Amino acid sequence: MMRAKDRQSLVGRAELTLIGALAGLAMWVLIEKAPDVLTNPHLFLTVASAVAGYFAVLLALAGPANIRRAGIAAGVLSLPAAGLAGWASMRFDTLEAFFDAGHPVIAWIVLLFVGTPFLAAWLENPREVRDYARLFDCAWGIVVRYGAAWLFVGVFWAVVFLSDALLQLVGVSIIEDLLDHDLVPHLVIGAVLGLALAVVYEMREYLSPFLLLRLLRLLVPVMLVVVIVFVGALLLRGPGTLFGGLSPTATLLAVALGMVSLVSIAIDKQDDRAVRAGWMRSAAALLALLLPVIGGMAAYALWLRVGEHGWTPGRLAAVVIALFVLAYAVSYAVAVALRGAWMAHVRRANMMIAGGILVACAVWLTPVLNAEAIAARSQMARILDGRVEIGQGAVWEMTHDWGRPGRAALERGLAKAGEKADALQKAMVAAETERATSVPDGGLRGEAVLALLQVLPEGAAPGADVLGTLPAYLVEDWQRLCSAARAPGCVLVMADFNPSRAGSEGIVFLPGRNETYDAMHVWIEAGRVMVGSYIGGYGSGILSRSDVAAIAAGQYRVAPSSRRSLWVGETELFPEN
Repeated sequence: MMRAKDRQSLVGRAELTLIGALAGLAMWVLIEKAPDVLTNPHLFLTVASAVAGYFAVLLALAGPANIRRAGIAAGVLSLPAAGLAGWASMRFDTLEAFFDAGHPVIAWIVLLFVGTPFLAAWLENPREVRDYARLFDCAWGIVVRYGAAWLFVGVFWAVVFLSDALLQLVGVSIIEDLLDHDLVPHLVIGAVLGLALAVVYEMREYLSPFLLLRLLRLLVPVMLVVVIVFVGALLLRGPGTLFGGLSPTATLLAVALGMVSLVSIAIDKQDDRAVRAGWMRSAAALLALLLPVIGGMAAYALWLRVGEHGWTPGRLAAVVIALFVLAYAVSYAVAVALRGAWMAHVRRANMMIAGGILVACAVWLTPVLNAEAIAARSQMARILDGRVEIGQGAVWEMTHDWGRPGRAALERGLAKAGEKADALQKAMVAAETERATSVPDGGLRGEAVLALLQVLPEGAAPGADVLGTLPAYLVEDWQRLCSAARAPGCVLVMADFNPSRAGSEGIVFLPGRNETYDAMHVWIEAGRVMVGSYIGGYGSGILSRSDVAAIAAGQYRVAPSSRRSLWVGETELFPEN
């Protein structure tokens, strides 16, 4: 007879396996189906952030908390974070530009990463949400559970691939056939991850953060020696060796954050769990006292850089990080200097600063702290007041990288430029021309696409103005694939595959892996090219090079099945399969 504990364990595993599978299904829908429906990039990003963030937080919370409460808590954090990410994306015209910027994505991730332990502590006991020991356990427990679960997912796939290779030796391709369906890998990864998280939680007494934290403590004296040697060498050689060349800000900030982490690990969640050896406690205290030196140098290097070159989004992000590093540095140094219960003071500071990080990440994603707008105003002011020549200014960055605020700053600057207006106008045109050379806009982009593709049947090619509506990122992908491809290159077959749909449709054949080709469904609607999903899934290699060579030679036919399909020999393709 099954014991109650075993029954509870099976139910917990089944719940998390199902949640993981649903997460995999959701990610498949986002990748394969949602882009066809959510054509507005900002709406798509908001929905994608909500779904991805919700399941990431839910899987972290479920197990310690029951599914219903964990689901509600996950929504409390992930949905506002997704709204903020969508709001931040409004600074950019495309998703590609948003992800290229990088910092909004990092702010969204940090918001979820820092906020989840607070939710986990609240779910365990709402009155202990400000208890540092509880937060410490929740945070490191989530890190260990996720790390172990993803490790198991990697091992699982290694076994799957080895099993497939073994069965292929005797002509059995059942595993390969299953994985050819692009939904299956998503479902399997999600389900295995959920199952692994459930098992890791069950074994929490055996697989706890204890071992990891004990190992990381060994790095405290190593880091201390390195920092002492660095500071000593700096005193001997003078600050000019550090601040005379490239900015050392990133290195110094990374080291400072490493010092913060190691001090926090050394003092653990309470005094009786902290490092016991007197020399190790002294090493942690010295590391805390040296933190203001490293943090101060980082801040000074950043101050010099901004004073010399003005603001950029990256420098503004570095300033925010530096401010938090200095907050850690001052609070740690004061706590150690006051002696007494210095470790308790450090823990209290950690919790308060974590709350500040949550607020800062949220504000970073709003117009209150619009990094692109601040940077663009700074750089345009430097151009207009003569601190930097127009040719050396950030005109290219404002045109390409800083989204709508960058272009708005250029337009405002042009109106105020006076005698510099002609030179600024030429610089703006040059930046746009350089952009058009790599990824043309409008009709120029359409001409570039036509040059990449062999269009069949003859005379069926859409106009350049229509092809110019293709997204820039897709044209970049096609340029990369088609320009390096040997014959038959990239081929577009146009036909009326679905008589019930107004306008023409097509299948684009693009070089894939290992002499295979992928096929993408496209159609023309209201003078625009609409992009569907890959037929058979991305990377499926649905046709061989010789098949596409036959298509390029005209050896295909468009014939009805349940719908009109393209036939290559005995292979049938229809755009929406």
